[in-house]
Parts: sequence; C-alpha cells; structure tokens
Amino acid sequence: MPKLILIAAMVAIVAMQAHAAPIRIIALGDSITKGVRSGVTGAQTFEALLEVWLSAHVAPVEVINVGIGGERTDMALLRLDTDVIALKPDYVLIMYGTNDSHIDAGKTDVRLPLQQYEQNLHTLIARLRDAGAKPILMTSIPLCHTHQHATRPPYSEQGPNYRLTEYVNACRQVAAAEDVPLVDNFGAWAEAAFLGADLPALTTDGCHPSPAGHEFLACTIYRVLARTLGGDPQPPVKPTLPVATPTTSPFATPAAIGAAPAEQMSTAGNLAFGKTYTETDPNTWGYGTGLTDGIKDRDTKPGVYATGVGEQYPKLTTIDLGEVRTVARVVVHNSTDGSTKTVSVGLSTDAEAFSDIGSHEFGQGDGQSHEYTCEPQRARYVRIEDRADLDGPAGVFDLDAVGIVNALCP
Repeated sequence: MPKLILIAAMVAIVAMQAHAAPIRIIALGDSITKGVRSGVTGAQTFEALLEVWLSAHVAPVEVINVGIGGERTDMALLRLDTDVIALKPDYVLIMYGTNDSHIDAGKTDVRLPLQQYEQNLHTLIARLRDAGAKPILMTSIPLCHTHQHATRPPYSEQGPNYRLTEYVNACRQVAAAEDVPLVDNFGAWAEAAFLGADLPALTTDGCHPSPAGHEFLACTIYRVLARTLGGDPQPPVKPTLPVATPTTSPFATPAAIGAAPAEQMSTAGNLAFGKTYTETDPNTWGYGTGLTDGIKDRDTKPGVYATGVGEQYPKLTTIDLGEVRTVARVVVHNSTDGSTKTVSVGLSTDAEAFSDIGSHEFGQGDGQSHEYTCEPQRARYVRIEDRADLDGPAGVFDLDAVGIVNALCP
C-alpha cells in the first residue's frame, strides 16, 4: 500500500512539472527593443523570434516586449515597478544607450551624462535582483552613416557613433562588475561589418533594425539566453547578412564616419586593436602601420601591412595581445595592394609553442576577409605566417587590418 501511494505521488509531481508556466523573459529598452515600425511586424522582432526558437529548442519561454521609443535609463527606472517587476519576470533583457548618449541638434552635450547612465544600470540591476528577477545587459547596435543625424554636427565630423561607444563600454564594464550576462550587440554588428556585412541594409533607417537586423539580433541574444537556460547556444538559424560594397559600408571610408572605424573596432571584441607585433622580415618600403589598426578600407601604404621581400622563410609576424585572453577566432583581411597568398595563423600563451588554427589561400589582391576559427583557447600571442613550402620562393604578403576576437559569438 505505501508503495502505491509513493507511485501516485510521483505521477502527480510529473504532471505538475509538465504544466509548469513558461520562463518569462521581459525585453526592456527603447525603440530598437520595441522593434515594430514601418517595414517590421511584431512577428519579425527579435523578441518574437527568441520566443519561438527558445521554446522549440531549449525550454518553453514567454518573451514580453516593453520597449518604448526614445527612452533612456532614467525613464526606465520610473516605470520599472509597474511595467516590469509587476509582471514577475524570470529574466529581464536591458538595452539602452542610443538615446542616453544622443546629442540633440544645436546642443553640445549628451541627453544623459555617462556617469548617470552607468549608475542607472547598477540601480536597474539591483532593483530587479531584489524582486527576484535575473538581469541581462545588452549593448545597443551601432548607428550607420545613413542615419539622419549623421549629416549634422557633431556626427558629421566625428562619425555616427560619437559618444555612443563610451556608453557601450560602460555597459560592458557594469556587466562585468555586477557579474551579469552580457549580450554585446554592438560588438557583434561592428564585427560583422569588419567581415564585410552591409550594416545599413540591416536597418530601416541607419538606426532601427530591419527584419534581417532583428534576425541577427535574435541570433546574438539567443547564444547568451540559451546558454543561461542550460541549452545549446547555437542558434537554430544562421542569419544571411547582406554584403557591403565600398559605397554602402558604414566603415567604407574615413570621410564617411570620421575617426570612428578604429574606435568602433576597438570596442567590438578586437583584442588586436593597437597592439604591438614583432617581425622576422620587416618591410622597408613604407608599409607596416595597418596590421592592428582595426580598419580594413585603406588599401595602399602606409595603411596596410606587408612583410619584406627577403628569401628567408618562413616569414613570421607575431602580435602580442598584452595578456592571456580567450580566443576563438582570428580575422585577416587581404589588401588589394599586394601579393598575399597562403597565410597560416597560430596561437600561443608563451610565444614559443604555437597551435595552428588554420591556413587560407587568398586571391591576388582580392580584398577579402577570412575568418580562422577554433575552439575557445587561451592565448597571448597570435602568429601570422607565410611559408615558402606553401607559396613558393616569391615575395611579400600585404595585409590590411587583423581582427582577433574572443568567444563573443562562438
């Protein structure tokens, strides 16, 4: 008899679990979070896609969108109790920065000071934790040169992401200090541009995501949410990113975005940005400054890197990241000015023993980027190698920017 009672109790527990409420996720933010606008339906927003994908592949979830256009972090605090905490969320996605950092026409300062933005993020996190919800911070996406504000000062001189990158970095720092998950949307989009994506085509107006932009956002966010929920972080779809041309890329020319390209790449997970490197065959013809500048659109010297023309092989260029970091990808861009062919890449913690993560044969001056990938591993030194047994006895390899990125989007 006791045995039968025990079995009945177990069946009741299983039945209760089967009918448990879905995990409730709230997306809090501005118009980028709100999503719906001309050309974007509710079903096309990243929130809707996340609900479908996570429920099908990880766990039943309910994603509620409470984004409001034009909102800043100080405004979010005013409605946090009624619009978020009252809904009893399990997780809250927080994405702000675009409006906080914006400089209105005729003004010289931002709408909300950086220090206040940073403090507001800390307060949002604290209040959500007190309410039993788990906060997840998200950086905003980059603005493109096609955005209407990019044509007026100070953006016309400083680039469309003037000041925004400071808020992006602050968001990252708060996430690290508070030990909360971070979805680095800005980094993912800037890195996609480095790899050749046309960012304006991912937006409706240079600021707000198009359906394709929402799909890309959903893929980036999915990786963090799925891992947080204990599922496979690989998104069920691979977004199709439009390919940029020199006239459409927001990183196309220095004139289009001022000094922003290098700054943007420096905040996009590019661990190589501005780092030093050693060479076995230095070039003496005026090349050599473009290897770690984060800019891939300068195809003549001195904006590209090249080795010398000596006959001693292999030719090795070793970048020092400054400290041991987790590396999952190395991106190399081939200049159109040069004779790059096969380039091998290796990683090391001590500059002595290197693990090879792949080789790639570039076309003569093809101006293409190649992504070398590996399982995330610890490394301080990244070696770029040109070997005679691969290329034959001829010459130099001319490269533009190299992006060494961590496991931002593994």
